[in-house]
Amino acid sequence: MPFVICTKLMSSSSSSVSSSSPFYYASAKEICTRVLQLDSSIRFAGIANNMGTLIAYEWQKDVEPLLNEEELRDNIMKSVLRMKTREDYESRLGEVIYTFALYKKVKRATIPLPNHHPYLAVLAVSFEVDADHENIILDKILPMIRREKSQA
Repeated sequence: MPFVICTKLMSSSSSSVSSSSPFYYASAKEICTRVLQLDSSIRFAGIANNMGTLIAYEWQKDVEPLLNEEELRDNIMKSVLRMKTREDYESRLGEVIYTFALYKKVKRATIPLPNHHPYLAVLAVSFEVDADHENIILDKILPMIRREKSQA
């Protein structure tokens, strides 16, 4: 069972949140939970909005985070920013399926969320270094997101 650390990270100084934001937070929290349940080599799942604000996240049980909360928020914000810059080339290259980075200590992927969640922009996932990340993303995470889209 995943270790739940879903936290609403919106502060009063952040941009205005619509009255339906509790729905988006609950939806983001549920996505995080379901992603961690897909494979034990998934260390982390987090959801960010279009402004790069981390809405909800979870760590797999017994996983030691490599970034503190401030670093995590900064990292996710930059991931959303990079994803937004890729949109400039989608008309020629096609839609981004996911982006990937291999570090010495962890694998990281950023997956754009479909438009059925207009407030939620990306799913950030980290994996153990020996994980078969591509098969997990293509065969488990993306089908889960597509199923959710069809139910929305």
